Amino acid sequence: MKSKKQHIINRLRKHIATIESHTRYNSGRTLRFGVPAIDTTLGGGLALGGVHDMTAATTGAADAFTALITGRIAEQANAPVLWLERGHSLYAPGLVAFGLPPERLILVSGIARDRDLLWAAEEALQSPALAAVVAEVRVAALTAVRRLQLAAETSGVTAFLLRDSHNDGAGTLTRWRIAAAPSHPNDAGEPGLGHPAWTVELVRCRHGRPGTWTLGWRDGCLHLLADGRREDATLPRRRATG
Repeated sequence: MKSKKQHIINRLRKHIATIESHTRYNSGRTLRFGVPAIDTTLGGGLALGGVHDMTAATTGAADAFTALITGRIAEQANAPVLWLERGHSLYAPGLVAFGLPPERLILVSGIARDRDLLWAAEEALQSPALAAVVAEVRVAALTAVRRLQLAAETSGVTAFLLRDSHNDGAGTLTRWRIAAAPSHPNDAGEPGLGHPAWTVELVRCRHGRPGTWTLGWRDGCLHLLADGRREDATLPRRRATG
């Protein structure tokens, strides 16, 4: 009897593993950053229809970087982004500079508890009318992340968990650590605020490898900043492949 039960358990485990392996991450639906070093590291681009973890190493850095990614996803899908905000600190008009205009943003503010944020994110991910869902959470258990992943795979909607530095990003397709970097000069070389820049670390990537880059943002274009040189790369404005 024990042997028969163990056989059934082993078959179920194999079946679950098979289901988990056939995710949209492997379907070819990706968003290319346009920076060859990053796209190559990701195996072609950022996987759509899955869950990604964006860790904020400095205040506001992950918000801005996530906005420019979701802005491109929204443009490609011609659909809005749902942003679930923990408090009331996000200045939505400021996201326009990163390619996420008000007409493509649905902002829900003041959700205090992680379980409520995660519930709302899971419900939203079941709607293919959305391009992406962003949830500002402190803690997300592995079970909750897997539920989000299943919902994202089913609908094709991409999810981003915005968290602080105290998490391991378990269960997500990628985990990023985003920190503000010194801004690069404006075109005229005048003193004052320059163009936004980040130090972007890919901490973990399923089917990929880690890496770290310093990126600048200007006129809807990402720039790879290294050794005083600038490599221009534009996030593509066409529909995702696949």
